[in-house]
Amino acid sequence: MAELDNLDVKILTHLLDNSRKSFNEIAKSCLTSVPTVNSRVNRLLELGIIKKFTIDIDNARIGITEAVLIVNATPNAINRVAEELMALEEVKELYVTSDSDTAIVSRIAGDMQRLSGIQDRIDLTGVNNIRVINVKTQFKKDTTIPLSSSSLTLTCAFCSKKVNGEAVRKKFDSKDYFFCCNTCRGEFEKRYIKLLEKA
Repeated sequence: MAELDNLDVKILTHLLDNSRKSFNEIAKSCLTSVPTVNSRVNRLLELGIIKKFTIDIDNARIGITEAVLIVNATPNAINRVAEELMALEEVKELYVTSDSDTAIVSRIAGDMQRLSGIQDRIDLTGVNNIRVINVKTQFKKDTTIPLSSSSLTLTCAFCSKKVNGEAVRKKFDSKDYFFCCNTCRGEFEKRYIKLLEKA
């Protein structure tokens, strides 16, 4: 598991917010240099943490139906069915669950007639049940980084202690800062305001 520091998290947060953001903008916001951002992004690509840079399209605005596909299959059929589903262009995300009812959950996109016909395009041997559920409304789509993850090594911007558990995140002049608690965030903010007043 890769260790990420505060700068890695800040860079990833900017790219998740807008993958077209320039390294110059990110460097200014993170108080670092453009070559540093470039080398960090290259490292994150090499480690496979960043898989690709892409865009987020509102499918409903261009007439594409989204649905959730739930496949319940026997344990010895699950990998084969998952591979068959991955080969279909309509399948945009695919997860195999770890519960006792072995299942595959996928997000699929296309026209509803084509989505309903997916079961005719895969081998149903070992499949107990298959359902296509139309997505009516998307209330939330969150791609943020779980800052409480143990794989992240964050240090508090005020006291420099390692952040254990959930980090407190605050923007000051469009720059992201991470804190171990609200007290440190408050003290940092007081110091920051005093520096601005002197400037």
